[in-house]
Amino acid sequence: MNRSTIHIIFCLIGLLFISEISGQSANDCEFAIPVCGSSNFGLEPDGVGFNEFSLPGNIEPPCFSFDNQTIWLSINIVTSGILTFNIVPDNPEADYDFAIYGSVTDCENLGASIRCSSTNPQAAGVSALTGLNNIEGDVNEGPGQNGNGFLMGINAIAGETYFLLIDRAIGEGGFSIEMTGTAGFPEQPIANDTTNLSSCDMDDAVDGFTQFDLGQLISGIENGQSNVTTTFHSSLNDANLDINPLDELYTNTTNPQTIYYRVTNTISNCSDINELSLSTTLSFEVTLPQDLLICTNTDDVAVLTTEPGFSFYQWSTGESGPSLNSITVTTGGFYSVIVTDSAGCNAMAVTTVLSSQAPTIVEVITTSFTQNNNTITVIATGDAALSYALDNGDFGEENIFTDIPAGIYTVFVQDSFGCGIASQEVIILDYPLFFTPNGDGVHDTWTIANIENFPSTKIRIYNRFGILIKDLSPLDTVGWDGTNKYGNPVFSNDYWFTLVLESGREVTGHFALKR
Repeated sequence: MNRSTIHIIFCLIGLLFISEISGQSANDCEFAIPVCGSSNFGLEPDGVGFNEFSLPGNIEPPCFSFDNQTIWLSINIVTSGILTFNIVPDNPEADYDFAIYGSVTDCENLGASIRCSSTNPQAAGVSALTGLNNIEGDVNEGPGQNGNGFLMGINAIAGETYFLLIDRAIGEGGFSIEMTGTAGFPEQPIANDTTNLSSCDMDDAVDGFTQFDLGQLISGIENGQSNVTTTFHSSLNDANLDINPLDELYTNTTNPQTIYYRVTNTISNCSDINELSLSTTLSFEVTLPQDLLICTNTDDVAVLTTEPGFSFYQWSTGESGPSLNSITVTTGGFYSVIVTDSAGCNAMAVTTVLSSQAPTIVEVITTSFTQNNNTITVIATGDAALSYALDNGDFGEENIFTDIPAGIYTVFVQDSFGCGIASQEVIILDYPLFFTPNGDGVHDTWTIANIENFPSTKIRIYNRFGILIKDLSPLDTVGWDGTNKYGNPVFSNDYWFTLVLESGREVTGHFALKR
């Protein structure tokens, strides 16, 4: 073969990590990628790997220090001829340098380079292409603006081996290499195109990942070639370095996923790499009802129903069966069903059943004796958002009621799911600021409304000199009529009172008696 093209993808991702786990890296001469026939292969190297020039039999290239992003290729000559090539950067602003060693037999005795190019294309005003051709007569050029990027071709003889060191000194992006001379290379296997694999999800977990039989593809990939083996890899790096082969029964790790297959000639060790896609598809869909609610304080249940007519139903509750497309649940939570059709394909539906119950009033806190500035604060708990109402008022989010006059009230609490209403009676106490015991039937006595609900309360009335005038029973529904403890009317004046409630709280205040 007199002309071949090799495309090399040269991206800066993680070969250092691969080198650590596998011991192989294409930026090490020992693991140089062989140039074979007209094949496509790619790499993702990072860094420079092992320093071959630390060995006594190797001399560093004279034109440049190759210490940026490097890759090694080995060129085995099968047919004598002129060895020439073009290195073509994907990015026209990138600067690629190269050096050639040979003819040699191993990486420990490279000797001195026979070609070395480090021309900076921008500084020299030339294109980013570099390589060997039949026109140039120099064997070294660069660095900087020196040279035009091309050196003299090599008269290669069958049986010789050359090592090509390529370094990206400046810029980003990959490159391709075109073999343009008459020298021939070892026999190249072909990784024939194969079909992409698509399957429904056949695992218990319906997650877009399932098992694929890669082995069934090998016959078509090799297509009758002899002395070849086929391996599958999850990355292009692994395929090129022939490491970490996948099992032929393989479960994809992303959906879709591109994997790579490598066909290697067992005699020449040349290989060809191709790719295929694995994808898990949804062959049918099933549903479950949404927005279901169970009120746990009642006999409520929720019925979960999915589409009928499938081969098997597996519920997250543990219930299963060939015709069990409906179940009943009594508690809230997350539920799912995996449905299997006659072909063994699975689909899953999920739903969340909400649950709630009637709210619980934990405490009602009141302030009394503030002359109609009294308040009621309701402390309640529930499974959902709560709203509050006082007597026949509208429900709202506010749990504090203000400006409450003396009286008996009922507070109500309901949850937003409508699972019930809690209620509690509450008493607000207050006292009148004056009374007029003149017998006209209006304000004739002084009393504290609803105090009879607290029969252990002690009420005492004093004049302004602190002299006790009257002990008043909370069960006295009439109240104080304006007489002293001897039954004699007292004068119009301000009077003071003390209350000691059943809780121990003491309240004091004053009011006016007007005759």
